[in-house]
Amino acid sequence: MLNKDSKYEWRQSIFRAIKPFFNEKIGRLTHQKISEDWHFRGLAFVRDDMTYVFGFNVGFFKKGPENSDYDYDFVGMNVLVRTNGVNTSLRNKYKDFFQFHLEKWLLHSELEYTSFRGGIGIELPRILKLESFKSDEEIIDFLKDSIGRLAEIWPYIASNPENVFSHVVRGNPPWDETIIELALKKASNIYKP
Repeated sequence: MLNKDSKYEWRQSIFRAIKPFFNEKIGRLTHQKISEDWHFRGLAFVRDDMTYVFGFNVGFFKKGPENSDYDYDFVGMNVLVRTNGVNTSLRNKYKDFFQFHLEKWLLHSELEYTSFRGGIGIELPRILKLESFKSDEEIIDFLKDSIGRLAEIWPYIASNPENVFSHVVRGNPPWDETIIELALKKASNIYKP
């Protein structure tokens, strides 16, 4: 992890403000990642020997020219889907699923992502420029809206098309909580397709 920058505590206050809503609508956050290109918190999912398959992330991202001191220029959410690694045919089914069901959720074009561990995949972003917000409350409201809209995917995951979500579990404890169980709990108050 890189050293904390001058805006680290400010970003942490935004994360603290949205954490209960993220936990309620999406699930308990499992990890935090900080680099020169992002500072996000997320919920990751793994499957059998495929390890990381996809994740739902909320935070701050750098999409513009190089800046120093971690000056991120966007805020929002993304869904990352790893497309390389074991079982690429199943990974492509996840990619197709999220591309289809999140098409109206996106605010930017799909991007490619790479990880320091060798992962390659797609990034489905719902982000806006930080400068477009006038206050922390506007940022928090945007993030809560994005979280709520992402939660609308739970009924589609719960339907488990082609059994693609079988054996998918959280990337952190409790290891035995499947995404199907999580989807059924979270989707109980959402219109089902």
